[in-house]
Amino acid sequence: MPISPPVPRSEVERLRALHGLCLLDTPSDPTFDEMTLLASQVFGTSMALISLVDEGRQWFKSRVGLDVRETPRSHAFCAWALLNPEPLVVLDALQDERFVDNPLVTGAPYLRFYAGAPLITQDGLCLGTFCVLDPSTRDGFDAGQIKLLRQFARLAMMRVETLRSIGYTDPLTQLPNRTRFLEDVALWVADVPDDGRRLYAVAIDVCSPAYLQQMQSAFGADYADGFVRAAAQRVAQTIGPAPVYRIDSTVIACVLAAEHEAALEEKMGLLQQRLCAPSAHQGIPHAPAITLGAVSLAAPNAALADTSRALGAALAHARAAHRPWAIYHPQLDVAQQRAFRILAAIPGALGADDQLQLHYQPRVDLADGTCTGVEALLRWNHPELGAISPAEFIPLAEKTALIGDITAWVVRAALAQAQQWQDAGWRLTVSLNVSALDLATPGFADMLASLLAHSRLDPALIEIEFTESAVADDAFHVGMQLRRLRALGLQIAIDDFGIGYSNFSYLKQIPATTLKLDQSFVRSLPANMHDVTILCAMIRLGHEFGHRVVAEGIETAQAYELLASWGCDEGQGYWIARPMPAAQLAGWLNPDSTR
Repeated sequence: MPISPPVPRSEVERLRALHGLCLLDTPSDPTFDEMTLLASQVFGTSMALISLVDEGRQWFKSRVGLDVRETPRSHAFCAWALLNPEPLVVLDALQDERFVDNPLVTGAPYLRFYAGAPLITQDGLCLGTFCVLDPSTRDGFDAGQIKLLRQFARLAMMRVETLRSIGYTDPLTQLPNRTRFLEDVALWVADVPDDGRRLYAVAIDVCSPAYLQQMQSAFGADYADGFVRAAAQRVAQTIGPAPVYRIDSTVIACVLAAEHEAALEEKMGLLQQRLCAPSAHQGIPHAPAITLGAVSLAAPNAALADTSRALGAALAHARAAHRPWAIYHPQLDVAQQRAFRILAAIPGALGADDQLQLHYQPRVDLADGTCTGVEALLRWNHPELGAISPAEFIPLAEKTALIGDITAWVVRAALAQAQQWQDAGWRLTVSLNVSALDLATPGFADMLASLLAHSRLDPALIEIEFTESAVADDAFHVGMQLRRLRALGLQIAIDDFGIGYSNFSYLKQIPATTLKLDQSFVRSLPANMHDVTILCAMIRLGHEFGHRVVAEGIETAQAYELLASWGCDEGQGYWIARPMPAAQLAGWLNPDSTR
């Protein structure tokens, strides 16, 4: 029966140091492989190994002449070498009671000779050995050979220390950094598993950038750094013993093996579930929203050249789609590249004379059908990309400072057009859609005040539309801004009313003049009786607050008539008229003039 090697007294510290180096289960390293190949040639052995002794196994960072990647620790000659800083030399294993019954001696690879020099850290902890082995016995292993074997072990440790140097280590978490990750990914690609599984690089965003920013604002940068450190440790413990890397402020990466994408998604689902469990940091509870992205390492080399970018694209797609994870595919690049191209083209469109245009959708009095106003809707016709929907470019612009420039363009164009209509004797209210970001910018009201002061336009002919979500984001500051706009004489409309946060208390705080009922209720008329009940209630509520009530999305004569019968004041929709350029609107308002 084989004798199990004793456990060193420093085992806890030794294992902590070993795991902290993030060497276990990493791909083959050409530098280490050159060392073991050279050692086997120098010492004339069929095998040479760099062996790392883990808690229950020995794992080979580099191996020459041996097929297996690891063996049980109880079989490891190297586990005996941990006990002494001097090299362990076994000239004939069959003559050593520690190894005579060892399965590696009695069975393949039938070891007889072993010489291993300990791999010792600067703190004096032994990680494993640099060893040479052979199925043939030796008559001796002299002092010169022992000295040479020690030099190989020191060279291996110099490489280990290099991998832990400042160029490869994240200073906050002490994990390997993005540089080390990308180098290891290149090694993994050349060292794919031979069991048919595929390798995937996986990025784990431990919290959203917005959440981290809020944390820094509330508790300071030191607290946020501590949170990231703790989250990184949690990821490392969940994934271990495979290495993890910090590749961005809140993003930890690793490499996982899976038979196919479905198996990978199952693994990511389990990871996401474990890592989303509520936890506390310094007594403050957190329930972070973990997002994962993955990319196959079996992809063409062109895609592998930018693995971190591909992982970023997958994470961005998962966040945008409100999904817990996403796997990178080339079509994600198409979407990302189009988004970037659109953002890059916005400044040029704002400065051009023929790309941006306002279309106007008429709004009529449901009692007599007269046109009371129009809603200004932005249209963009790019010379190469063609028509670009506001639903595509506005959300992109809202993530940048460009949204302010777009809003300013729309306001100037709409006020100029409203001025022309007023001068022509048409009193049409022009409604402008503004975002929560616009209302959160103090300069927005200043801009409107300045433009109105330099025009002859009646401020009552301009209506500012905002959604309920804008109020929910920052009710206090939005309310202040809206009161400033109302004091200028502008009309205020709450858009998409009825689908927001169902918090009607803000109606008495916001100086609104109009409620615009969301079109999802209107389009179901008259089939959905629940929507009928809700619509009637909202019309009454709006009137009780003294607001005019406008129904959007009127697409049938029946819906028009029903809303008019329920006392809804105004309406707009495709049955009344589609959005159209200003020149076409003139003909629509006065059809006789076009005959």
